[in-house]
Amino acid sequence: MSLMKFYLLIVLVLISKHTMAQDSTNIKIEAPKIVAKLPLGKTYNSEDIQIKFVDVLTDSRCPEDATCFWAGQVVALVEVYKNNTLLTQKELVFEPGKTMSKDLMTLYASEETVILAQNVFPYPRDKKQIKKEDYYLQLGVHLKE
Repeated sequence: MSLMKFYLLIVLVLISKHTMAQDSTNIKIEAPKIVAKLPLGKTYNSEDIQIKFVDVLTDSRCPEDATCFWAGQVVALVEVYKNNTLLTQKELVFEPGKTMSKDLMTLYASEETVILAQNVFPYPRDKKQIKKEDYYLQLGVHLKE
């Protein structure tokens, strides 16, 4: 009888080792997201794509330390190049507090990468004029799986 218990113990240990090695948890891993800071007049390079922040056409955003009836907006001019050939020129309108359409903010999309315009900084402060050279465009670079 003790030999039977010994064999049963060995079988149970082997089965438990086997079941412990099985992990049934499905974990979804998100593709990496990169946030890039693109200063006015500069170019961001990704693969064979170049994104150039050309100009801030208007900035009527309400300063963060002021009270306004209208939140205002900032309009940025961006050029998208592929292999140094102009693909498109876009005027991007950012309105504080509003969710912008992903389609409108997509600067470039391929099978591997999506580049989105996310916002224009700095945000205005009361009684302080923003110098043109201080502006930058925040880009979101999403790498697909």
